[in-house]
Order: sequence, then C-alpha cells, then structure tokens
Amino acid sequence: MLTRTDTGRIQEHLQFFGANARESRIYMQCLQLGPVSVQELSRTMKMNRVTVHSAVEQLIEKGLLFESRKGKRRLIVAEEPMSLLRLLAKKEQELSRVRGGMEHMLKLLISLQSTDQSTPSVKLYEGADGFKKMLEETLSARGELLVFSYVPLFSELVGEKYLLDYFQKRADRGIHTRFLFPPCAFADKVAARAKEYRVQVRTLPKKYVWQSGIFSWNDCLALMSYTERHLTCTIIENRDIAHFYRTIMFELCWGQAAKAQYTSFK
Repeated sequence: MLTRTDTGRIQEHLQFFGANARESRIYMQCLQLGPVSVQELSRTMKMNRVTVHSAVEQLIEKGLLFESRKGKRRLIVAEEPMSLLRLLAKKEQELSRVRGGMEHMLKLLISLQSTDQSTPSVKLYEGADGFKKMLEETLSARGELLVFSYVPLFSELVGEKYLLDYFQKRADRGIHTRFLFPPCAFADKVAARAKEYRVQVRTLPKKYVWQSGIFSWNDCLALMSYTERHLTCTIIENRDIAHFYRTIMFELCWGQAAKAQYTSFK
C-alpha cells in the first residue's frame, strides 16, 4: 500500500512525462486493475466518464497507457513501469537534439529583435540565481566582454567553482574578456590561466574599495550592487550608453590599472 508521500513522489516524476495529477492517478489505478474499460475505470475512481475518457486518450498519446481489445470491448492497459526507462531515453534524445540546435536558434531569434535602441530596455535580477542568469546572458557576447568587478564578494555568493566553470564555458565559445579587479587572490588565479580563459586581468590600487560591479557585452551593461548581503543586478540595453562605457569609461580605468601579478595556479 502506497503512502501519501509515495504517491506524491510518483506523481512528481510522472509530470516529467507530461502527466498531470489526475492522469497520474489514472495510470496508477490502471496498474492495479489490469485491463479495464473506461466505464469501469470511471466507476472505480468515482470520476466523470467523459473526464476519464479524455485523460485516457492523453495518457495513450504520452505512452503511459495503450488500447487492447477483448471481443468487441475496448480495454485500457497500463504500460509496464519499466517502460518509463524507454520513455526517459526518448526524452533524453529529444533534449540532445534541441540542445544541439539551440545556439543556431538563438542567433536566429536575436536577429529578429528590434534594432531600435533609442529607448533603453531594463531588466532587474536579484540574488545568486539572478546573478547566474546574467552570467548566462553574457555567453551571447559577439565581441569582447568587459568586467569591472569586486570578485571576492561575488565568488562568495555563487561559489568560486561556479565562476571558474563559467570562465571555461565562456572561453570555449571564443569570447575574450578583460577584467578590472582589486588586488586579490582570485584575480591571481584567473590571471594564472589567462591563455586558457582567454582573459586579460588588471588590478586597481588597494585604496579603492567598492561593493558593486559592471559587466558589459554587445549593447548591454549589467550593474551589480552587493550591500547588506543582498545582490541586485540591473541590465540596461542601449547602444549609446554601452558605447560610452566601453570606449571611454572602461578604457580610462584600464589605462590606469596594473597587470595582475601571480605565481602559479593551485
């Protein structure tokens, strides 16, 4: 006898195969009853026959039930539970095909976006998850990524391993990055793998302290604030603003910064 917790877990997993709560209950009931007519199933479950019939048709389409015949009677039969592994493998193949074409599809969708940059578009993200979303957006950079950041704060928030994995993912896409950091151990680690990560790292004097950062790519600026341990990330997309920051403000700071010093990466 399944507990309510067991039933809930089964329903949660069956959602992956497209079954809602009602359909999950019908599938489990069919497993218990064996071959059964829609009428008998609706009577057993005390549900409207039309509702059950509609759910059964959906479950057949999703591969969780199949139709059988006994004389002229139409019977509904649950697929063996082990068949879920076959359905899972099919889902994985579909996901692999989608993932393979995702980058090309994104380029096509980006090409459809309006080129009118007269009015800045603004997005606001919060917390570590929001910061990660912003980092994922930088992977669409068509040219150089410029980063002016107090990295120790952000590496503490999302984890140093996550950031290093992100640097590698970005490098794999051929994106070159220039970093402006305060002097810190993390800056040394990144500089030590400059060729691998496709980066240049420079540091500003220790007298400068800040709790924010700016990422810039394409026509976007991501402005981050980390005060009272609360991270916000505001992304502004505007060609003129991005051009001013990238070609003037960042370059002025870059020219005043020193190359990062490091020994070996550990």
